Amino acid sequence: NNLPLEVAPMQRLLVVLALSRAASALASYNETRSSLYARFAGAAYCSVASLETWSCGAKCADGVANVQICPGETTKAYVADWDGSCLVTFQGTSDFEAALLDVKAWMLPTPWGMCKDCHVHKGFLEEWQSLQPCITELLQSRGCGTEDHGLRVTGHSLGAAVAAVSMMAFASEGLHVQESYNFGMPRAGDEAFANAFNRRFGDRFFRVTHRRDPFVHVPPRQLLIDWRFEHVEPEVFHSGSPSQGYLQCIEDTDARCSGQYWNVPLDMLLLVDHLDYMDVATSPFGCGAVTDVMPSPRSAVVV
Repeated sequence: NNLPLEVAPMQRLLVVLALSRAASALASYNETRSSLYARFAGAAYCSVASLETWSCGAKCADGVANVQICPGETTKAYVADWDGSCLVTFQGTSDFEAALLDVKAWMLPTPWGMCKDCHVHKGFLEEWQSLQPCITELLQSRGCGTEDHGLRVTGHSLGAAVAAVSMMAFASEGLHVQESYNFGMPRAGDEAFANAFNRRFGDRFFRVTHRRDPFVHVPPRQLLIDWRFEHVEPEVFHSGSPSQGYLQCIEDTDARCSGQYWNVPLDMLLLVDHLDYMDVATSPFGCGAVTDVMPSPRSAVVV
């Protein structure tokens, strides 16, 4: 559609630049890389033993080395060398789905000066803060976070939300994030957080959603009251298997993508869509022969 004639030339230019930037970001989505990142995110559910030896079956893709584990309050993360950079992957938790149904979600202000008015989900921020000291130490020891040796970040479910929070924290510390593909991500913060995130990472980040995954709709934007949660963008929506293609959206409510599904209680019957991304089991299943010896994550994430 044409822009209104009364819009000032500078405003028209800004709109064109914004649309061009969005189109550039969308054009760079790569299904092959998305599948790799889904394997990494799925691997985060596997045992410490299988991760440290990188022997978690098909989820343990080739080319990954020097895997080290960081324990958090309710989950774990791992740092590894991959693709000339440092891979940081955050685990979701099997208890997260039940916790999200209890919509006692509230926000905390972020501690980053570059995002003074931003607020994020209390549970996500606290989970990141429990992982941060270990991850920061590992990244520093590897010399990660420079333009030549940057960070690649991924996660699924709660792990995806924590990954988004971590990326803003990394940026506040001057660390360079090269790329991020996240899967089944809930809303992590408010509009100020989403806008700041999109400005900084919109050309290298992809929020991948699958069919009727109900957990991409929580915490809710509106449910009796305005919860003030907004998604980070862009979204890449797979309506079926990867071979069936995808759609790309830059608005949380776009009905062409996951925004067409709004009945979360009904979609809870379709949890399989949350546990399968890019034909990868984003859960403890499919981790190979090594038995998971990790203690069960506590359901302590407050939402």
